[in-house]
Amino acid sequence: MEDNEKKPMSFDEKLACLEEINKQLSEGKTDLEKSVSLFEQGMKIAKEIEKDLSKLERRIEIVTSDPDADSDEGLATTDFKPESEGTIRK
Repeated sequence: MEDNEKKPMSFDEKLACLEEINKQLSEGKTDLEKSVSLFEQGMKIAKEIEKDLSKLERRIEIVTSDPDADSDEGLATTDFKPESEGTIRK
């Protein structure tokens, strides 16, 4: 991978970034231009999180809608792939 290519952020990374932006804005120690820039960045990340959650919700709906169906419709995970396997915590 080249240095100028960015790996997409995971859901947890996006959430942590959004929390950090919220913290910075809540402190009120940044100037107006920086605050607006942070707000714009936060809104972009929030929209990405919303899309991720919608995809996950749809996958859950498909899996739980008819467990006895013979069709594998919608069970493909092409729309959303986790960054790494085995990250489920118990």
